[in-house]
Amino acid sequence: AVNSREHQLTPWSNDPVRDPAGEAFYIRDEQTGEVWGPTALPMRRTDATYTARHGRGYSRFELNAHGLEHELLQFVPLHDPIKISRLRLRNTSDRPRSLSVTAYVEWVLGTTRGATAPFIVTTMDAESGALFAQNAWNPTYKSATAFVDLAGRQTAWTGDRREFIGRNSGLEAPAGMIAGSGLSGRVGAGLDPCGVLRTALEIAPGETAEIVCFLGEAATESKARDMVERYRAGDLDTAFQEVADHWADVLGTIQV
Repeated sequence: AVNSREHQLTPWSNDPVRDPAGEAFYIRDEQTGEVWGPTALPMRRTDATYTARHGRGYSRFELNAHGLEHELLQFVPLHDPIKISRLRLRNTSDRPRSLSVTAYVEWVLGTTRGATAPFIVTTMDAESGALFAQNAWNPTYKSATAFVDLAGRQTAWTGDRREFIGRNSGLEAPAGMIAGSGLSGRVGAGLDPCGVLRTALEIAPGETAEIVCFLGEAATESKARDMVERYRAGDLDTAFQEVADHWADVLGTIQV
């Protein structure tokens, strides 16, 4: 946010071999306990085909597995520092599906996670219900408030990365995704900071459901709250079309 080096929201790694993920979505079948994700990282099935398309101003990820068609569309609106992720799930099986969707982000709020993690404080905003994160020890951005939100649908959460990942584990098999495990709701200072939100949904055969995740930052808590509530009520199709029209205008000016 504002400065891509000095104020990263989530980590970026220049490691093309290991390629660790700093953001992730998980899906759990609450009837069978099976866990997977809509993208190849961090939990990949070797027998599934993952498709990634990077277009002008957006990325789209697709997967057909577990009796579901998955489509994850991600883009950033033209005028606000907020990343919108729209996860659509279509039930192609012949039975109703009882699922949970969990969104995970690692907070950096500075240059490197190792330097900033001890100073990041997470809170659940009482008014909006979004999860906020701040790093008051960063003098340039001390009042800035990062946020993650499932469009207000979150029913469980934690700001404790150690709790979610578990001991001697990783994002490919986090302890917080084991069948029957809940999220403690623990937030505050002195934690290994992250943002984890979970919601539940039921999908009948042939039906489609959508989960929306907002990740971004604003200059103050009140502005972060306003941005979250504005996009919850906003037309996301129009926001995406504005991005598409912008790049079509920029790249279509000169034709050969």
